[in-house]
Amino acid sequence: MSVQIKGEGTIGGIDQGINAVGVVTATSFSGSSLVVTGIATATGRIGVGTNTTTEINALPVKKKGQIIFNETTNLLVYYDGNNWINIDSPPTVSSINNANPTETQIAAGFDLVITGELFKSGATVKFIGNDGTTHTSPTVTLNSSTQITARIHSSVSNANEPYDVKVTNPSGLSNTLEDAFNVNAKPIWSTAAGSLGTVIEGANANITVAATDPESDTIAYSETTSNLSGAGFSLNSSSGLISGTAAAVSGDTTTSFTLRATSAGQTADRSFSIITANKDGTSAEKALQYGSEVITELGGSFSAGKYWLTGKTSMGQSAQQVYVDADGWMLVYRHAGTGGSYNSTYEIRGDTLGEAAIGTLNSPTQGLTDSGSSTAQYSRGMARLSSTFIDALGGQSASGNVIRMTVGGVTSYMTDCKLWWTASTGGGDNYGRTTISLGTSYAGRRSGSGFPDGGRPLCAYALGYGNVIPYYQGNGYSGGYKGSGWHWDCTTWIRQY
Repeated sequence: MSVQIKGEGTIGGIDQGINAVGVVTATSFSGSSLVVTGIATATGRIGVGTNTTTEINALPVKKKGQIIFNETTNLLVYYDGNNWINIDSPPTVSSINNANPTETQIAAGFDLVITGELFKSGATVKFIGNDGTTHTSPTVTLNSSTQITARIHSSVSNANEPYDVKVTNPSGLSNTLEDAFNVNAKPIWSTAAGSLGTVIEGANANITVAATDPESDTIAYSETTSNLSGAGFSLNSSSGLISGTAAAVSGDTTTSFTLRATSAGQTADRSFSIITANKDGTSAEKALQYGSEVITELGGSFSAGKYWLTGKTSMGQSAQQVYVDADGWMLVYRHAGTGGSYNSTYEIRGDTLGEAAIGTLNSPTQGLTDSGSSTAQYSRGMARLSSTFIDALGGQSASGNVIRMTVGGVTSYMTDCKLWWTASTGGGDNYGRTTISLGTSYAGRRSGSGFPDGGRPLCAYALGYGNVIPYYQGNGYSGGYKGSGWHWDCTTWIRQY
């Protein structure tokens, strides 16, 4: 049954519906009708008082403008001809409890407390970076209509700060607190983990580690281990400088340690190491003073050959490769001679050569044309060290070094003197001609003494004990003197005793 009413009236018992224009007081509609209590002006359909979401979606007839209270969402809804639309007020987000949570807190699971109004059960929270990236909170708890607790997503970092906080109620209405918080990030190490390099034992370390802070907070450095001091080093907490004198070691030794950078309570640890290199003469950085030290350091692994030496450290000589034999003798001169007969190609004119090094001295058997031998006129075939460097190898002590000179198989040992190459100028410290002690053996190095023949390099001539001369100071000779003839090979060594 359907009834149309114009004007004012009261109707009961309608079981199909009503088409009314005017003021109607109606009760007990059934079927597809609506229960209305009060005065209604209707030109279309008005829905029933309450329904669940399931019931609303199941209504067989829906008309645009129909209004129903949804018991499931506790919201009034209206039908727009296509969908049911919630009628609600948006929430308000007014503040949060921490505007600068730390990276460490977020990584551990940090719950942000959000204060506002009209928060509803089922609300979601999103954190929006300054680049528009959205991070949805994994857990949201409605504490009350004015407070929500939401966990900050672990992917939130300082890279896109500041972050907005957006709360969306189930109705879809939302509110955003812009630039709500930043992330107090950990310091960032700019020094790569691993080895910081090598420091030679006895040398001073000068190594700086560095970290930066995204918020430009001051960084303090510390060691979480206690290994640096044992290696002779210390760490400056302000600058990150590792300094100190490397402790002595018996072999290359690696010291591992962990450093911590701290800023505004945030920490970042990184593992490093420093190698303390044992001086063994195998490189310029590992140079020792004397050949005897090389033998001591290498022990059973030593074999005769070239090693890096500086001579007496206080003389400040740069490391050079010096041939060292099994007894610690250091090679300082070599010329292969011309077999007892003059050869103008290899003529030596000693007075023209000064005190400087000539060629590269590689071996006690180095030949006239071997690599390293001089190719210059009047020194061709020669290789020697400078007299100043030889003085350093001898410990800068006339009485503390021994010079062994062999010419054509005849050997003299000389001491209480410093080697000079040109008598007329002297060495770098003006060594020059002086009284020497000499003999024909190491033990008998002071068997005799006196001034060697004038005008020559250091030699035993005219004093006996071999009478050897390494080369002639003038012209016309192509080798050393062995006491009975010229032009012979000469090999000269030095060591301390």
